[in-house]
Amino acid sequence: MLDPSLKNLLIETISQSIKTKEIDEIGKMLSKGFDLNKLSGMPPNVTIAARLSGTVLVEYMESKDRTGDLIKLIAELDNNMILGRTLSIDGLDYFLQQLTLNDYVYDFRKRKVVPLKEDPHELPNWGALKDGKKYPITIMSLDIVSNSELVKKYGAKTMKKVYINLWKYLKDQLSKYNGRIWSWAGDGGILAFAFKNHIERAVIFAFEVQRTIFLFNMDPHNPIEDNIELRIGIHTGKLVYHNDSGTIVSEVINLAAHLEKRAAEAGYISITVDVHKTLTPRYQKQFEKIGLFEGTDSYKTLSRLDNF
Repeated sequence: MLDPSLKNLLIETISQSIKTKEIDEIGKMLSKGFDLNKLSGMPPNVTIAARLSGTVLVEYMESKDRTGDLIKLIAELDNNMILGRTLSIDGLDYFLQQLTLNDYVYDFRKRKVVPLKEDPHELPNWGALKDGKKYPITIMSLDIVSNSELVKKYGAKTMKKVYINLWKYLKDQLSKYNGRIWSWAGDGGILAFAFKNHIERAVIFAFEVQRTIFLFNMDPHNPIEDNIELRIGIHTGKLVYHNDSGTIVSEVINLAAHLEKRAAEAGYISITVDVHKTLTPRYQKQFEKIGLFEGTDSYKTLSRLDNF
């Protein structure tokens, strides 16, 4: 079920957050015959290191063809009690996201691991975010500049074709950065990035979009003569995820959207200080401070990026 790298990730996820006694208890919850010390070849009075305990548990469940049951139990124990302690399993979300790359997904509604029947990039929760739980997310708000004027000039029907083409173009680009389109309102939308390096990936994606939008404009299937210009605003923080991602209400989303609509310029990228301070020095140097926006320091790129 798991390839070697994913199996190793599961062992790491278990061993870094779950104590040896708890790992032994988890084994017993799944199999009455599970005995951590016996399986590891250690005397009963010897405490086993967490890494070895995790390895024994994963390999034992694999030998019994119960890896899916183990993943289910670990997912359900997160933020719940075992042996009098509430577990907070660091890295579980990342493991579940990586599981989708092995063509499996943990279905929170069915409460079991099931074969993945769709492109993992189509999952708005990456196959890992749980409804009602708070996560660190980077949000990008993106919008077409002067959309109303374009609609007046070309008509709503023609512009609808532009919107669809732009959505497809962004979606193809977005897959490389493991981002998701959470909502799309024709002339723009809300994009989300999660897990490792999510802030950096969002910013790099924004640079790529602004630098390559001219390719979209040059596409022979583009039905209008005017160049499409984009505004981009990015903010990061913790928000509560909901399965209907288009209905998520969050200050993180609000600030990104307000920054894009009220402070971003055509062809530029605007970011908040929470985004800027996490970037590498090379990327930080690509931005200049533009002052306070809704009580938060904000920055924009040094120059326009979409020069045609």
